[in-house]
This record gives sequence, C-alpha cells and structure tokens, in this order.
Amino acid sequence: MKKSTRHSLSRRVTLIQLALMITMVAILAVSSYMVFRRTYLRFYNQKGQDIVRIVAAQTDWEQLEHFAETGEPDSYSESLTEFYNSVKMNFTGVGYLYLFVPGETSFTYLIEAQTPEDDPEWVAHWGDIFEYTSYEYEKLLPDVRAGKPSTEIMFMETALGAGIETWAPVFDASGNVRAMVEADYELTDLEKEIDAFVLRIVLFILLCTLVFLTVMFLYMRRSIVQPIVRLNASVDSYEHGDFDLQLEKFRTDDELRNLAVSFTDMTRRIDAYTEEVARATEEQGRISAEYNVAKQIQTDILPSEFPAFPERRDFDIYASLYSSREICGDYYDFFLIDEDHLAMVLGDVSGKGVPAAMFMVIVKTLIKNRALQGFSPAEVLQNVSEQLVEGNNAGMYATVWLAVLELSTGKGMAANAGAEHPVLRRAGKRFELQEYRHSPPVGAMEGVRFRDHGFQLEPGDTLFVYTDGVKEPRNKREETFGTAGILEALNREPEATPSVLLQTMKTTIDSFTGEAIQADDITMLSLKYYGTAKPSDEWK
Repeated sequence: MKKSTRHSLSRRVTLIQLALMITMVAILAVSSYMVFRRTYLRFYNQKGQDIVRIVAAQTDWEQLEHFAETGEPDSYSESLTEFYNSVKMNFTGVGYLYLFVPGETSFTYLIEAQTPEDDPEWVAHWGDIFEYTSYEYEKLLPDVRAGKPSTEIMFMETALGAGIETWAPVFDASGNVRAMVEADYELTDLEKEIDAFVLRIVLFILLCTLVFLTVMFLYMRRSIVQPIVRLNASVDSYEHGDFDLQLEKFRTDDELRNLAVSFTDMTRRIDAYTEEVARATEEQGRISAEYNVAKQIQTDILPSEFPAFPERRDFDIYASLYSSREICGDYYDFFLIDEDHLAMVLGDVSGKGVPAAMFMVIVKTLIKNRALQGFSPAEVLQNVSEQLVEGNNAGMYATVWLAVLELSTGKGMAANAGAEHPVLRRAGKRFELQEYRHSPPVGAMEGVRFRDHGFQLEPGDTLFVYTDGVKEPRNKREETFGTAGILEALNREPEATPSVLLQTMKTTIDSFTGEAIQADDITMLSLKYYGTAKPSDEWK
C-alpha cells in the first residue's frame, strides 16, 4: 500500500507541475504574442503618422483650392501629385496614399498616389466619390470633425491583407479643415512574423519545461514524497495508540521533520483549540446581539411611522432607508419646527459601520436642536460644522441636505452640504433635476461658509431627495443607475404619492442590479405639497 501511495503522490505532483508548466507556456505565448503584436503595430502606426503629417504639412490648400473646385490641373496640383507619388514609391509599405475632401456620408478624391506597378484602373481620380465604410465612419469621421490627426492604432484586415490606417488634416489659412491626407500602411508579413516569434518562444519554454520536470520529479521523489509516506504511516499509527514518528529518518534541516515534531503537540493543542473556539463562538454571539440592539436603536431614532402627520392636509411626506450593512451611516429626518414650518433632512456620513452610525447620531441631534431654534438651513449647518470640526481627530464628515418649508405659502429655504441634487416635479409636469452650487460637507474643514437656496412650491408639486446610494448601484454590465435611472423611475407614475414613489424607486433599483450585492446605503425622502388645494376626499 505504501508503494501505491508513493507512486500516486509522485504521479499527481508531476501532473500538477506539468499542468502548471503548460499553463505558464500558454500564458507566456499569449502575452508574448500580444506584446510583440502591439509593439509591431505601434511602430508602424508611428511611421504612418509621421508620413501623413509630413504630407499634410506640404499640402497648401490655398494653392490647391482651384484644382479642388474645378479638377483642372495646374502647376501646383501636378507638382503635389508628383510629391504624393514619390512618397508612396520611396516609403516601403505605403500601400495607399491619397488626399480627399470629407463629407457627412462620403468623401471625394482629389489626389491618389500611384507607382508604375499600380493598375491605373484601380487608382481613384479627382471627383471620385466613395461612401464611408462603417469602420471609416466610426473611426475617421470623428477626428475629421475635431480637426485632429489620428492618434490611436487603426488596424484593419481586408481581402488584400492587414494594414494600419493613419490620417492628418489639411487646414486653410483660417484654420478650417478642408481636406484629409490618408495613408494605409500594409503589413503583409505581420502574422507570419508574429507566429514565427511566438513559435520560437514556445519551443524554448517547452524544452526548459521538460528539463525542469525531469529534475523536479527526481528531487520530489527523494526529498518530499518518500518522507511524506513515512509521516503518513506514523500518523496512522496514532489511531491505534502506537504513535512513533521515527524522527531519525527525517532530515534535520527539512520542513517535514519540523512537521513531524510539531505533530507530537497536536493532541494537546486540540483540546485547547476546542475550548478557544467555544469561547470565540460565545463572544461572536454577544457581538451579534449587540449589533442587533445598535441597529434597533438607530432605527428607533429615525421617523418610521407613516403617515407621519395624519392630521395635516397640506402636505404628505414619506422616507425610507435600506442599509447595506448591519449599521449604516445614512439618515433622514423631518419634523415640525412650528405649526407652519417643516424641516427636512437627508444625510450621508463618511465611512461605514459603528463609527459612522455614532457620528450620524451626533449630526442628526445637532441639526435638529439648532433647527428647532429657528435658524436658517445655512446657519444650522454652519453651527453644526463648527462643532463637528472641534476634536474631530477621526476626520469624519457628513453630506447633508437641509430644507425648511413654510407650509402656508410653499416658500422654502434649503442648504446643500455636498449632497445629491434634489429632484422636483411641478404640478402636471415631469420630474426634473434641480442643480445648483453645493457647499462642502459639514465637519470637513474649518471656516466653511454655507449658502441658503430659496425655492417655491405650488400645490401639487412633489420633491424627491436621496443619497448617493440611489444613484450609484451597478448592474452586471457595470452600468451605473445614475440620475437618468432616477428620473425614468420617478416619471413612470409622476402623480403617485411619496410612499408609492419610493417603493417604485427601490423596486426599479433591485430590478436594475439583479443579483448584485448592495454596496451602499439607499436613503430617500419625498414630499408632496398640497397647500390649501388638497381635496379632503383624498385623505379618506
């Protein structure tokens, strides 16, 4: 049995090494191919770019304009054509070189260089018009419109072989793009040179691999496999109470001997480890329970009963928070400062977990206390920021959107400390993003000045505010939900109540992300303002 085990282990180790070597050969071959091909293309792309820049620089549009408009040859157009022909003839690899006037869907030839070997029937002449290919439309036309030469590598494969396409603009005296010089650099031997290079690399690596495997097999069998077989036999004897590692059969400088020595302490450590695991399990349960309590406390300090103000008929408000962890740093709040003024707050604390939650509680408490004293949103954030900066060694801060709405008139004042732009829907219209200049987050630095932003709500208007966790979810294609997704979700049912709007938004985000894990807290708040125009039967 020992012989079978030894051979099995040797065979498996050898096969593993062989698999690793084959994988390494494949990786090196692919990487060598890619690097060599990229270098090869970059070199010839640079040559092509140099050629078209030189030719474009030698093309004087003012002297060529008469020929370009009429097609009547003159001394300059003839000399320029000879220059183009000489460039194609003297620069090896230039398969095509021509000057054309770009249009929206097609381009018109002015000059195409030719050599004595070229078939005249395949050479374009002045006035010949050709439609852009899809490749040219996507790659050439944007640079033409931008008035810049090509920079990236434009590799193409046609029936005539592989090549690199480069181009450069020809400007008139006013700096307008009037024509383009294009050169197609032929790479007929590209694949052959790359294949030959990669083949040499692979053969060399395979030879080294065979030598290495032979040496490693012999070494593994003598220095590793046989000692492991002896260690296995000794460990098996432990079950029968006849544990004997025979340490003298292990090399004194070998890690396997250290393993054999360490095994003698294993039984003693098992008991100690079992006891430690039991203590750790108990401690983990206690920590989990404390997290649950902390999460419940955090939930309790946020308004969670809806409708929040059932006796009010002049507005409807709803908010929700979906945490990405046990404890989050997002929060929302709303409260009546007096019978005619409603405060609304939405915040996102830097960081995650317990520290963020603690900081959140502090920010929420300071903002509410200050707002209840009748200060404007900017004054509230100014005071809170100054208090947070003092002794803030952890460097934490919070983005906050704070607004105070006068319910009798719909007039409001808001201050935005680094939070997301709010979304507003005017009665009978669609939701639109309200963008204006932000202030820095509260607690971020000393001496920050905050600004109030006035707004006016009319009966039927709906306000929607949110943290970055609503805008930043990604789907499996790494696409971001973004403000476009927010507006699309809100405008599905623009007349919906705030609670329905928030539920629709969360459902839309979940559908967009699919099975992706929620990476950030999602917090939303919506208010619909009715003023005195709210029909009583809508509250039944």
